Amino acid sequence: MPLIDTARLTEELLAAPPTTSATVTASATAPATAPGAVTTSATRAASRSATATATADDFRPGAAPPLPGDPVHALRRRTAQRHWAPEPLDGDVLVQALGYAFEQDERLWRPAFPTLPAPSATVLVQRLLGVPDGCHRYAPGARRLEPEPHVVLPPLADLVLQLEFGDAPALVVVHGDLATAAERHGAGGHRLLLARGAALAHATWLAALSLGAAGSVFAGVLGAAGRTHLGIDGSGRAQLIGLALGSPHRVRSAPAPADRTGER
Repeated sequence: MPLIDTARLTEELLAAPPTTSATVTASATAPATAPGAVTTSATRAASRSATATATADDFRPGAAPPLPGDPVHALRRRTAQRHWAPEPLDGDVLVQALGYAFEQDERLWRPAFPTLPAPSATVLVQRLLGVPDGCHRYAPGARRLEPEPHVVLPPLADLVLQLEFGDAPALVVVHGDLATAAERHGAGGHRLLLARGAALAHATWLAALSLGAAGSVFAGVLGAAGRTHLGIDGSGRAQLIGLALGSPHRVRSAPAPADRTGER
């Protein structure tokens, strides 16, 4: 099977002519007019109504919110990063990215699965501007990180299997109420909760990329460490997925090799 060239597909998507929902909706709802026919006042009114409805509808339940930052920039930079610049990540970037992800979850998932428990996010911080190191929980209603003072964290490298993720300025651990999901949806509740948690993590990642950060979605913290330090019991508080975020690591260009005389 041939490999898919994702870079080429992304560039083709970005180069495609724009299509607006207003144009599509107006074309779909306006009455058809035969060639040469006279446009009546009723036809013009229906057309104006369809256009007005399409352009004024900025917020619709079930519609994804606009991506913060530059979506084209995010698509072109969409790659999993596992190495981090030494400087801290801007805390506002993380909060804004989480805000976008939870708003998208609210619009897309709650109407479709109203009885499925919503996922939560715990953020482990070690280099985040404006946010003290330690454990925090994201409060979607207040759109902010709230400290968990009773949680004493070891070095983040002790919480993950791959040490490069333990060097990230911030780790987002997405978890959910698996017991309630299974009670309400049967065995399929586990699958639904995993899918919803993964969608939340990927939305956070894409929003962070659009704001200039770097990151990677990964399996999350180790089971024993999560149980000991974060109270992740696998039932009422089950880990779904993890996300590491930081500033992009700048790769220095290699110096020109010396020739046989020692001159460059």
